[in-house]
Parts: sequence; C-alpha cells; structure tokens
Amino acid sequence: MSGGGTDDAEMETLRIARDEARVALERQLSTLDDIDSKALSVFRLNVALVGLLLSALSFAGASDMATVTALVNPVVGVGVASFVLSATAAGLTYTISGYQVGVGPDALENTADLSEQAFLQWLLVSYGDWLRYNEQTNVRKALLVTLSVLGTVGGALALAVGTVSALTGRFLGPAVVALAVLVTAAGVAGLPSQLRRLLGESGVDAEGISLQSFEMPMAGQRTFTGRDRRK
Repeated sequence: MSGGGTDDAEMETLRIARDEARVALERQLSTLDDIDSKALSVFRLNVALVGLLLSALSFAGASDMATVTALVNPVVGVGVASFVLSATAAGLTYTISGYQVGVGPDALENTADLSEQAFLQWLLVSYGDWLRYNEQTNVRKALLVTLSVLGTVGGALALAVGTVSALTGRFLGPAVVALAVLVTAAGVAGLPSQLRRLLGESGVDAEGISLQSFEMPMAGQRTFTGRDRRK
C-alpha cells in the first residue's frame, strides 16, 4: 500500500514538473514571437525611411541640385548606411534559427510502448534540451533586434548632424551630442551585458547549486527581449 502511495506521489511530481516546463516553453515562444514582430516592424521602418529619403532627394534634385549637393555629405551617407545596416540586422533577427516548440512526430511514434512514468521522465529531459536551445536562440535574437533599433537611432542622429552641418557649417558640437545620445541609448538598452551574455561571460545560470540543494530556490528559465532583465 505504501509503495503505491509513493508511486502516486512520484507521478504527481512528474506531472507538476511537466506543467511547469510547458509554461516556461510557452513563455519562451511568446517572447521569441514578440522579438520577431519587433524586428519586422524595424525592418519595414528602415526600408520606408531609406525609400522616403531617396525619393525626397530625387524630387529636390529635379528643382534645386545645388541644395541637394550641399545636403548630401559623408555624415548623411553614414545615416543612410545605418538605416541599411539596421534593416539587415532586423532581417537577420527575423530569419535566424528556428526554435523548439514541443514533441516531434518521430518521438511521438516511439512513445506507444512506454509507461506514463517513463514517458514523463523522457519528456522532462527533452524539455530541458528544448529550453536550452530556445534560450540560445533568444540571446542571439535579442542582441540583433537591439542592434537594429540602435542602428535606426544612429541613422536618424547622423541625418540630423549631416543636415545641421550642411546648413550651418557646424559639425563637432552636434556630432558630440549625437554620439553621447547614441552611447546613452546603447547603455539603456543593455548592449554591453547582451554582448557578455552572448559570449558566455555574464555568468547566467552559473550558480553551481547541486541537485541536492533543495533548500535553495530552483534556477528559473529566463527570456530576453533586449537588456538583461527577467521576464
């Protein structure tokens, strides 16, 4: 009788663990979809900005070529290049690596002869692999979408500096202000921590807690949308 009670308790533990793992996986997938949506929006914005800028220059050149020549300077060129690079980063964010969404058909076909306990144990091990795989994808996507947003900001700042320089002849002051704004934006977006995280230097989930340290809280699954904060 006591053995049956122990088996029931073990099964209940496995089911609870499965439910928790599924919640974590679904949260990961939601975060990855959110990043893809943002990347697609940034991509469209950059393409629209570049197209609008080129159309405006073409239209202005038809009536006043001297003004266009004055406005087209290296700094404006840097701005346009930033928009193009931002669109590229956004496109890579959207297309990079697929992710694990659950049990595959081949695995399902191999479960017919398994007991519920054996299946749940196998499933939990698989969830661990899926979560780790998705986290790696999440880290790359979060960094790329941050770079794409910063590229858009940098492009806008470069256009502003180039325009001011063309109209007033002043460059150094506006350039310093623009650079300070961009560096601040990169810091707020957590770019340094994201780079450390990608390179494996941030110590994420490196607590070194043994499996028997049940007094300590479990290490939670994290998702990232940019800066290093828990979601």
